[in-house]
Amino acid sequence: MLARLLLPVTLLSMPLCSGCSNYNFSKAVYEGVQTRDQLQSTPSERAGKPGPMNYQQYESERKR
Repeated sequence: MLARLLLPVTLLSMPLCSGCSNYNFSKAVYEGVQTRDQLQSTPSERAGKPGPMNYQQYESERKR
């Protein structure tokens, strides 16, 4: 019961808290997804692929 209440409260409060600080929520999400993808792939799958772009590279590509 507590987990069902805690998750929505946490998700709703994150954007509110990020607006008050210097925290970049989209950067954290991007890096989290990149890390998850890297952890879920095997070393042989990663061998032939270039490394993921960092967030600054991603932003510059996105703005083009």
